[in-house]
Amino acid sequence: MHSRRLSSQLVAALLSAGMLALPPMARADLIGTQQIARQAGGHDTADIAHDRTVVEQFLARADVRHRMEQMGVSAGLTRQRVAALSDSEVASLASRIQSMPAAGTLGFQETVIILLVAILVVVAL
Repeated sequence: MHSRRLSSQLVAALLSAGMLALPPMARADLIGTQQIARQAGGHDTADIAHDRTVVEQFLARADVRHRMEQMGVSAGLTRQRVAALSDSEVASLASRIQSMPAAGTLGFQETVIILLVAILVVVAL
């Protein structure tokens, strides 16, 4: 019984010594707001500037400007609204612009209209 008590004390002493000898695994540092914003957004200053350039170049195109004016939005108002966008909104918009197909694709409505016209032409002949 004495040996059992001695062995449990020895195990407890070895575990205590081992825990004291090992450095703590967790580490806490102070981080700034800018670092958090970079991690959350995943963009640095150069990326943000590039994204803003992509959006501005897209909106400067003649066909886009014409379509915006048809919808009642002037070029000056468009520039003001783009300038007011947050960095994450600009990044999202730039990624959508860059993922757009170069020549455009037909949507469901356009496909149906083309098919209906083709059927009408065939039936009329």
